[in-house]
Amino acid sequence: MGLATLPVELLDAVLAPLTYNHAALSAVALSCAALNPSATRLLYRHLSLSAYGRNLSLVHLLAARPDLAKHVRTFSAHLDDAQPAILPTYSALQHALRLMTNLNSLALYVDASASWILSPPQAESGRKASGPPSPGPAFYPRLEHLTCNFPLDAHLSSFLAQAPSLISLTLSSVHSDDDAGSEPGHADADAPTPAHPKSPPRHAAIPPSHIPLLEAYTGPAYLLPTLVSRPLKAVHLFGDLTPSLLAVCAAGAPFVDEAVDHLSDLSLDADTDRIPSAGSLSAAGAEMQVMSAMTSVPPAQLLEALAVAFPNLICLRLMTTRALWDLPDMAFYTRIAATLSKMPRLSAFELAGMHWQSRPKQSSSPVEPEEKEWISPPVSPRIAAEPEEEEEEEEDDELEDRDYDFDGAFLDWSY
Repeated sequence: MGLATLPVELLDAVLAPLTYNHAALSAVALSCAALNPSATRLLYRHLSLSAYGRNLSLVHLLAARPDLAKHVRTFSAHLDDAQPAILPTYSALQHALRLMTNLNSLALYVDASASWILSPPQAESGRKASGPPSPGPAFYPRLEHLTCNFPLDAHLSSFLAQAPSLISLTLSSVHSDDDAGSEPGHADADAPTPAHPKSPPRHAAIPPSHIPLLEAYTGPAYLLPTLVSRPLKAVHLFGDLTPSLLAVCAAGAPFVDEAVDHLSDLSLDADTDRIPSAGSLSAAGAEMQVMSAMTSVPPAQLLEALAVAFPNLICLRLMTTRALWDLPDMAFYTRIAATLSKMPRLSAFELAGMHWQSRPKQSSSPVEPEEKEWISPPVSPRIAAEPEEEEEEEEDDELEDRDYDFDGAFLDWSY
């Protein structure tokens, strides 16, 4: 029995252990005509291109060979800034992306101003115009993970409209001059917030019907109100998260019916079992579980807004630009502990690097649901007793170090 008579699935399984051994797969593809199709599919399934890897020429090959581009499932590209010498590579990448419609994961670490590569080549002439790109983008029914350092402009927004199965989105961490938020400082944590905070930077709109399955987001905080109508479960935010942004999140109701209809229209080749019902989407809108963010406003004030916007958080990590070491008092911690108690599912909380702990609260009645009380972190460690004069100098040094040893100096403050 020759290799040509074996099922394709069996040949794929035989070569699967060589998936990440491109040299071996290349040799197999060249050595046997019967194995060439299976080896070629595996050879182009997972690609990571960079100048360091000396394989950027593959971009031009993919742009010229649609039969190879359709095999790509995972693709990442690392390119230098869009200098004139490398512009042909960017143009080739633009053409290749249009052909790689079977992508499952896409990561583009390229010049932030080159978002035009996400638009069809025929829209290249208008990439500097303020209006949206020309219609006719490629469709990516299987794309679930997207990472790029582009701002949310018309090109990226148009691309997201063609990725209905996207569940994870990571956007640029580069802040523009118009970005909201204040410079990190050491303002008093109880100081009032500015009466007129800076407006968030302008960005392209994402209709509520687009990317309706999004579960994880990493990117600028000012985009959270735009994405909150999706079934987000985990977000990692940079930039300034303010109560005004959370107020929009709490007030904005998801356009559930529009999202489901749009997903049904687009998912011609996608798995129809993944299309959610209107009821499941509306329930998922309040199921934010994990959040990491930074803020310049008083932490207690932001926590109160978070408890209203996302009451079902399980893990919360909050960094602040305000100095906490000189100000904590009983009122400060009482207010925070009271707010945390309003989030029944919260199990882990960290504020400015300080981890809070919780423990069951004694209930007066066995019928009442179990409640938690939160224990403040060791912001003011107990000062060890002064050593006897006759003690050795090593013991003096050890006790002096304990002023900063939070593991050995814990204040049990509960409310």
